[in-house]
Amino acid sequence: MSSPLSLSNWMVSQPNCIVAISRNEPLTSSMFVAKVSSWRRTLSRHSGQRWVVYHSNPYEFLAIIYALWYEHKLPCIPGDDRPATLKRLSHQVDGFIGELPNAIQLEGKSPFATELLYTWQELPPQQIAIELYTSGSSGTPKAIIKTLAQLDNEILSLQSQWPAQVGAVVLSTVSHQHLYGLIFRLLRPFCAAQPIYCDISEYTEDVYNVASSLKSFVLVSSPSHISRINTLLDWKMIAKQCVNIFSAAAPLEKADAIRLSSLLNAPLWEIYGSSETGVIAWRNQSEDTNSDLWQLFPSVAFSHDENEQVQITSSFTEDGMPSVLSDRIDIHSQGRFALKGRLDSIVKIEGKRVSLTAIEALLMAHAWIKACKALVIKRKRSEIAIVLAFNDQGEQALMLKGRKSVINGLREFLSSDLEGIVMPRRWRFVDALPFNPQGKLPLASLQQIVDRPPVLKWPTINSLERVENTLTIQCHIPPEIRYFNGHFDSTPILPGVVQVHWAHKLAMAHFSELNHFYRLEVIKFSQVIQPNETVVIQLTLNTPKQQVSFSFQSEKGIHSSGRICFE
Repeated sequence: MSSPLSLSNWMVSQPNCIVAISRNEPLTSSMFVAKVSSWRRTLSRHSGQRWVVYHSNPYEFLAIIYALWYEHKLPCIPGDDRPATLKRLSHQVDGFIGELPNAIQLEGKSPFATELLYTWQELPPQQIAIELYTSGSSGTPKAIIKTLAQLDNEILSLQSQWPAQVGAVVLSTVSHQHLYGLIFRLLRPFCAAQPIYCDISEYTEDVYNVASSLKSFVLVSSPSHISRINTLLDWKMIAKQCVNIFSAAAPLEKADAIRLSSLLNAPLWEIYGSSETGVIAWRNQSEDTNSDLWQLFPSVAFSHDENEQVQITSSFTEDGMPSVLSDRIDIHSQGRFALKGRLDSIVKIEGKRVSLTAIEALLMAHAWIKACKALVIKRKRSEIAIVLAFNDQGEQALMLKGRKSVINGLREFLSSDLEGIVMPRRWRFVDALPFNPQGKLPLASLQQIVDRPPVLKWPTINSLERVENTLTIQCHIPPEIRYFNGHFDSTPILPGVVQVHWAHKLAMAHFSELNHFYRLEVIKFSQVIQPNETVVIQLTLNTPKQQVSFSFQSEKGIHSSGRICFE
């Protein structure tokens, strides 16, 4: 099909084709129309105009969307089904549809029973088709509105650039809940009469196994999947079946692009764009000599605003209004350009958009945290790193629970808002963020902290027992304790002042009767403590005198002892 149908008139034309393949069973256009009819009947019994739609099956998802359109209701599409996401949206919508808690369900067992009850008319091109939610600069989900005309214009532009091969099944490693997947995995194939494979190909082996059973296929993927392609599989067996490969969400490494293009013997087209703008440009690093440059789509134009920021205009944006890009652009001739990095705090981690500002705001809501900063670091892949300073409560938790347990707790705290793929992977704990004399927080200083191995302030507590007023703590002294640095480098020892500090903090954490520190008495340091030793710390409280006697001992004997007096 050289010229695709539009979303607006598809139900009027009803092409005779296979819409999707589910578990190797073809789902035809007549079956799709019946499914839409069943959903219309169900939705007609529910009032309200705004509905959250989340469904892992693209065929079912699209049937729900069409039913909403014809019932004059608005599909609101979240990027994920996290509890925090749904809670925020619950105040803006009338209900939920699909694989969500408390979602309405399809009524009736026979989808063909209601097909003839409806006459299908062309939908108005200016009808709002979707309200798509994505991360704004503050981290609050930002509603992006797309009309049917905008979506149809984008589909037509893609079809002009890459005419669809009839019968080539579209496999995807990405979700249709985001605009890239929605267009490339679902809407564009649907309008071009290309079958959609319903199950997502999450792993390399999924792509290989499904493609092996097909005569021809198109792969819609992302850098996170392409960079981890399993080269040990016999790709030559299916290379002749691949028509095109698409990748979006982040720029691909050239080596990754060339590798997959070679394995499948097919061109790999990278797409540059955003949820707000739709597609902007493309490139093919496996064939193009100027492989780092992007080529504008013919229907897209660049200009500069009064702040010299690059803005684009196209028929894919709302009312054709200019949209300012968040990327730095180096413009070349003939519609080509190079990307020079992002201008704002929205970043992409393995294809997922996430706001660094939002992550910082989430962490600052935690009871333990005094200050924090999120940044992106590049190793084998891009990762989010966190540099943070604890308040007294957080320091106490770190002392008693240990670094690993605290990090797990922070990750659990973020899990209702963040998907695993964008969860911070590197954590560095500091006494204070490294502000410079001008009050700025240099990125280089933060990166230096992240680049260094993590250092510890507290021993690792193996066991703790309290009997009346005596506390016995068995702990390990790891070599990563920062107080070993510079304290006799050839044979590091734990400074005596650190032992007193630990005794004081442990006493304050476990004996609520104590007031403020006053003075030390009868301090003795008998033997040194070195890295990797197991030490027993014993604290005994004398409540009437507001005193705590302490000792550090091991199989070598007593290392230190003394008495801490409180006000």
